Amino acid sequence: MNIKHPIELIKKKVNSDGITYKFRWSNNSVSIEPMTQLTQEMLVLVNDYELRNLGFDPQEPKPQKHIKQDSQCVRQPEEQKRERKQSEKRDKSLDKVSEKQKQTKDTDSIQTNSNSGNIAHKPRKSKPCQVKSVKHDCGRIEFFVCFDDSTDSKWVSLEEMKEKAPLAVCEFLLGKVKYGGGGANNKK
Repeated sequence: MNIKHPIELIKKKVNSDGITYKFRWSNNSVSIEPMTQLTQEMLVLVNDYELRNLGFDPQEPKPQKHIKQDSQCVRQPEEQKRERKQSEKRDKSLDKVSEKQKQTKDTDSIQTNSNSGNIAHKPRKSKPCQVKSVKHDCGRIEFFVCFDDSTDSKWVSLEEMKEKAPLAVCEFLLGKVKYGGGGANNKK
């Protein structure tokens, strides 16, 4: 019985559908696997691949910060420099992450203090209208729209709709996603 094992992660590809990985196997075959179907062996290779892309050596043991400097072995100056650079990189990335977390916590606390209701964002200016249909023609997206201030309907480009009535576009598209094509669900 010939059991194949992943031996190398060749490439990572990020699509709108999801993330896929290209693996080389022990029997010299190559396959593309979606992230949702990775096995434990594949995840180990993905972890090593991501560490290499961040500039870390996946084979190098992680430094133990609880050990005192006295008890560590005497190391070569080049090795010490390399370790210092890597630890500085890690510290900088951790500092950036902690700063971002602090900023988001601060903005969240400001928003919760300033908002008494459930308003999550500033209201958008949107012209009242009803989107009746949408078409895709040669890379252009157009909406068949009836604005409340006029009685006639017309085809309007996506860019114009983003400026004039972004909420109507969102409601129409949400109806398409939620109910599978119910564009007529957005009557006001």
